[in-house]
Amino acid sequence: MMVSRLLLRRALTTGLAALGLLTAGAPWPASAAPPSGQPTKAAAGAAKAAAGAAKAAAGAAEAPLSLALPVERATLQNGLRVVLSADRSSPTVAVAVTYDAGSRDEPSGRSGVASLVTGLMARGSRNAPPGEPRRLVAERGGELSAVTGVDRTTFTTALPANELALALWLEADRMRAPDLSAAAFEAQRKEALERRDAALGAAYGKGPDRLGSLVFQGYWPHEHPALGQAADLAGAELAWVRDFHAAHYGPGRAVLTIAGDFDAGEAMELVHKYFDDIPAAPAAPFKDVRFPEQTSQRTAVVRDSAVRVPSILYGWAIPPRAKADHRALELAAFLLGHGESSRLAALLVRDKAAAQSVRVATHGHRGPDLFSIDVRLAGGARVGDVEKLIEGEIRSLATAGPTQAELSRARRLLQSAFVASLAGASARARALGEHELLFGDAAHLNGELARYFAVTREDVQRAVREHLGPTRRTIVETYPPDAEELSPRPRPRPPARAASGKKGRGAQATSGKGSTKARGEAARPAPKAARPAPKTTRPAPKAAQPAPKRKPAKTKKK
Repeated sequence: MMVSRLLLRRALTTGLAALGLLTAGAPWPASAAPPSGQPTKAAAGAAKAAAGAAKAAAGAAEAPLSLALPVERATLQNGLRVVLSADRSSPTVAVAVTYDAGSRDEPSGRSGVASLVTGLMARGSRNAPPGEPRRLVAERGGELSAVTGVDRTTFTTALPANELALALWLEADRMRAPDLSAAAFEAQRKEALERRDAALGAAYGKGPDRLGSLVFQGYWPHEHPALGQAADLAGAELAWVRDFHAAHYGPGRAVLTIAGDFDAGEAMELVHKYFDDIPAAPAAPFKDVRFPEQTSQRTAVVRDSAVRVPSILYGWAIPPRAKADHRALELAAFLLGHGESSRLAALLVRDKAAAQSVRVATHGHRGPDLFSIDVRLAGGARVGDVEKLIEGEIRSLATAGPTQAELSRARRLLQSAFVASLAGASARARALGEHELLFGDAAHLNGELARYFAVTREDVQRAVREHLGPTRRTIVETYPPDAEELSPRPRPRPPARAASGKKGRGAQATSGKGSTKARGEAARPAPKAARPAPKTTRPAPKAAQPAPKRKPAKTKKK
């Protein structure tokens, strides 16, 4: 398994280097050894040279690959931003249109409208009836995709290089005149409700939905799911869809990206031909609201008839994707849960056999983002015991930080995943469009690895300590319907407990440490206060029985 992963990484890196998209040395240096059978002096010289080479290779391994994606940019008079990234090595081309619109733009009470608009735009347009775009692309061996996210919507069309005109025509017609008829709307609303039910009805599907609503509680842009709430979808109106489309899907809020085998001059001629006459439209800017800071742990229990073993979801609201701390937390995610030797995978899956799988991720939001840990338990494992182990590893990372060896490994894993994510023309088109939209320049993508490699051990330690603390976390436990909860339900730390006699950082350390015991020492002050009442009921007879026994004993002695 490990050999195949290493070969895959090398193949991806070699492939991108061959395309001229990577300009640094290989990030996985090969070991060198002196040839056998040589004279001792020669062997010593070879060993010395090998040691020097290994040292140089180790230094090179800590330097990131230099990404060199070609980027040309232009802006049409109607406001449409155009990004071109040519690659003549493969006879395919991908066109992506990334709109600055997502579920965060939905008004309260109209959740799911962004998803409805995306579905309607994907179905067809004035000159391509429902189903026609997919048929035209499939007949030519291509692929279509449409994705609605929290803060962006992306349509991607991949085709043979000689079909670039078709891809651009389809996207232009989609932008100019999507099918927003009543019949199309009713069909799409039905499909959206079915898709939502399928997502929540799948095994462990309810947990992420509940986690998001709790982590972003009180912050509407992220609190509600991108799929929409059932009541809002059921009561949706065609006017909502038309208004939302008019406000958010004009050329001024879009980035058109072309990646793959094409000539830049010819491509721009086609872009002008199909997109110039789309009228500019006034864009409705995103109206942000204050994000309420979380000050105590939040918890929930979900019952799921589709699961056989419990799962645990942790979530924290973290800084936006563009912030430096976000990159430190992305590396923390790799340290905790990426690869067999990551901290949680090694502890929970390999050593303790307490979990089937561990997934740790950040979710890439432009606004407040989500850091999540998803653990599926092994049969017989106790939720409370597993939570102690998870929280212990997070506390260790916050107090001692990662070792340099751990950080180097996390950097290499992140680099490998980053390179793999850009292997296809469609993926590169989407990534370049997102960076143009989020950072104002698609070429920003080329410097990403250098920014990740600039993160230090101290940066990771501080970011984990500041953003993944016990009072900022949310825990959602999922159980089969007939299973008992295997951990005590935590409660937010009472103010009286927080205001203990300990001072400054010592009080914070006590809070962090206590919250990791038996699913949270933070939950124990309330039970302690409640103990005198039970002693007057159940324990009372036990306390009364010893007294009569002691009196006769004393009488006998006298």
